[in-house]
Amino acid sequence: MSIKGFSLSDALKVMAVLALFAPDATLGSPPVTLEWSEGFSLPRQPDGRPAVGVGAPFYGEHNGVALLAGGSNFPEAPLLVGGPKRYCADIVALSAGSTNWVAAGRLSQPIAEGVSATTSKGVVCVGGAADGEISARAFLLTWDGARGQAAERALPDFPCRTRLGAAAAREALVFVAGGEGTDALSSDVWRLDLDAPEKGWRALPPLPGAKGRMQAQAFVQNGDQKRTYLFVVGGYAKHADGGWVALTDGYSYDLAQQDDTGGWRQISAAAPIADRPSASPAAAWPLIGAKCVAAGDQHVLFFGGLDAAYFDDNQRKMALLTGTAREAQRIAYQSAVPTTWNRNVLVYHTVADRWFELGEVPFPPTVAGAAIGRANGGILLASGEVQPGVRTPLCAVGRFVARRRFHPVNWAVMGGYFCGLAVMGGWFMRKKKSADDYFKGGGRIPWWAAGISIFAAMFSSITFLAVPALAYMSDWRYAPKCACIALIPPLVIGCYLPFFRKLNLTCAYEYLELRFNLACRLFASLAFNLFMVARVAVVAYLPALAVSAATGADVNACIVAVCLLTIVYCAFGGIEAVIWSDVVQGAVLLGGALLILVLLAAGSDGGVAGVAAAAGGAGKLRMIDAAFDFSRPVIWVVLIGGLAECLISYTSDQCVIQRYMTTRDVRAAGRSLWLNVPLGIGTGAIFFSIGTALFTYYRSHPERLAVTMPKADSILPMFMTHELPVGAAGLVLAGLFAATITTLAANLNSSATAITGDWFVRLRRGATGDRAQVRIAQGCTVAVGLAGMAGALILANIDIRAVYDQFLKFIGILTSGLACLFMLGIFAPRVGAAAALCGLAANYVVCIGLDAAPLSWKPHLLLYGAIGIVTCLVVALAVSVVFPNKKTGIEGLVWRGQKLGVRI
Repeated sequence: MSIKGFSLSDALKVMAVLALFAPDATLGSPPVTLEWSEGFSLPRQPDGRPAVGVGAPFYGEHNGVALLAGGSNFPEAPLLVGGPKRYCADIVALSAGSTNWVAAGRLSQPIAEGVSATTSKGVVCVGGAADGEISARAFLLTWDGARGQAAERALPDFPCRTRLGAAAAREALVFVAGGEGTDALSSDVWRLDLDAPEKGWRALPPLPGAKGRMQAQAFVQNGDQKRTYLFVVGGYAKHADGGWVALTDGYSYDLAQQDDTGGWRQISAAAPIADRPSASPAAAWPLIGAKCVAAGDQHVLFFGGLDAAYFDDNQRKMALLTGTAREAQRIAYQSAVPTTWNRNVLVYHTVADRWFELGEVPFPPTVAGAAIGRANGGILLASGEVQPGVRTPLCAVGRFVARRRFHPVNWAVMGGYFCGLAVMGGWFMRKKKSADDYFKGGGRIPWWAAGISIFAAMFSSITFLAVPALAYMSDWRYAPKCACIALIPPLVIGCYLPFFRKLNLTCAYEYLELRFNLACRLFASLAFNLFMVARVAVVAYLPALAVSAATGADVNACIVAVCLLTIVYCAFGGIEAVIWSDVVQGAVLLGGALLILVLLAAGSDGGVAGVAAAAGGAGKLRMIDAAFDFSRPVIWVVLIGGLAECLISYTSDQCVIQRYMTTRDVRAAGRSLWLNVPLGIGTGAIFFSIGTALFTYYRSHPERLAVTMPKADSILPMFMTHELPVGAAGLVLAGLFAATITTLAANLNSSATAITGDWFVRLRRGATGDRAQVRIAQGCTVAVGLAGMAGALILANIDIRAVYDQFLKFIGILTSGLACLFMLGIFAPRVGAAAALCGLAANYVVCIGLDAAPLSWKPHLLLYGAIGIVTCLVVALAVSVVFPNKKTGIEGLVWRGQKLGVRI
């Protein structure tokens, strides 16, 4: 398409080249920072005196209200002059958006130095001390909005009296690590399930290193290999000589492990600088007295904390000195304003295992009393110490602020790109369409264009976004799956294509009625359309993440926009517009992927060699796992699952079969299929490489990844938005967005074809004209598009670690039976309709039941497709022994091993 010799492609090239020279001063800087509110105070004391700060209170949030309970202070005289420590029982509450603390009741007893963790059920509080007595009591602190009061509910006591430990929670599981007294137990890490508190506290494997570490930091966060981990970092413990020593080591525990066989893995020490490789061991922080809050999908922020050298120096001197000299050292330590205490916000990235700084806390507390992650995304710091024994009542709220905005040049590039697509869409919309044009493109699509369109339908935004996210979080063990496509063309060209072409099918499932009966056709069509809704949901959800990351727009609004645009585009363009758009988008996306890969490699420490070294050292290049554990992605699982997935997609998927029918003849359709072999293997290697390079890039520059990244599937959109040159980011994002539209259009067109042909035309009495068929298909497009949009909105608002895994599960459960139906129809003439339907039903019972059943061991999700095919095949063949096929006239519908005269 061109205007006076100047094509759309030429215009886009010029726009992209000019845009690459546009500067962006924000490249390389942290994309998100913390902006702090003005300081505000805890409430005045009950007798009206000014507020005093508290040390080591219980804290957390419930029902959107922050709670601060108990704690200790020196209200009568400073610690420096021997003032007594007083323990509090007061509870104060702070609503979201407010700076006015209100009284919310009292604890059953004054207490401080316990540990607490926020859960959906309330704040779990464990242990503590008061007036020399250490407690083992555990209770749940909840907020009653109707009464405006907090309430306690007893939980099972902790296994020992303890204080100054660490606590963390995820959902209903609460973990307590370290603390005084735990060194005498069988383990210093314990777990309580709030859904079954009657089972009491269960021991986890003990932490390596010093036992009973105190004032460590514990948190639960998503991490490497798509797992969720419990982390325990820093603190201090008793030295062999009886003194105290700061600890800078930290460990992670995979929560998916069995407690009796699990183990801890050491993580890097906290070094508050961005250039971690150059840091000396002395730069590590023990995080004593710090508080932490998890942020986004894979970051944790730390506030406050002592310097290891400062702590150890004082402990060493106190151990050596006696008498007045020891008292003088105590006074010097407690009277000095500690300039070496941490005022920076330290951030730990769990996947890259790297630490960096995110600005400074601009108010006095350097040992935080409480740090609470608010439900609205903010962080509340409440009270704390400004020097030993000196509390402050000051509080502040931090909120995350994006430093980078989507550059105007990027908007211009995206606008130009979409204008070009609109011209293309208008061109096809002007053409008069018969039903044959709308569903099969009139059979005039070149084989190479059909091949690229098949490739685009199978990969699209799922490959572009989900596969790099998978490789970034895990490794290359899924990669061999891409090679399985090489086994498919001989089978499809020799055994399937001749039937589809000879019967001149508009919808693939027409064959099933001819071979079996109408029920098989309708059952298969229904299953395919349910899968199309799931596929539309996944394909729409992923690029919406990208657009949201780039522009700051709400991800739900992005999903609605992309789905509505697609519905309009597909309803009027038909399959021909979809295929030619696929060709353009495929070129743009592959070009963008190569650009991204080059920039990632160049930006990683050591370049390409550095990527290989860092990724190899972190286990990111592992491809073959030869173990015989079929619950993991070992090589046998990947190859079996990959072959089943290809068999399903290329023999029973209407999206693919419809493209077979758009070419001139069988030979052209075969060529289009062979083209997918190099495209599939090549792009698989590219996108797995991108995922690996994303890991090494953010390992080299952890500060450049937004700490608020909501899901791991956002990792590539984050890089595109924040690191690509201005203009290039707009072009690649526009290509991704447009490719999503065309891929969704392909899915919607195929679904509309199936619904129209299999249901409306087939079941309607009397003939249905071309115009009526097109109108029905357009209505079906709208309906399926809206259903897929609803699914995408659900995906955007639930916690999913890897959407690619969910997509593979959808393929296995919903469509494996379809592949088996075509297999039975073509290769098993003895199997009739009754046996085929029994096999199909058994397939769904087994696959859905296997996924839903709470089993301790399950096969890996990649095997669901193979399990479904085998189940359907075995049951159908078994039933056919009792109920053999009695339908006549199927000689031309089954494969007899004869030469089919197909030449490629």
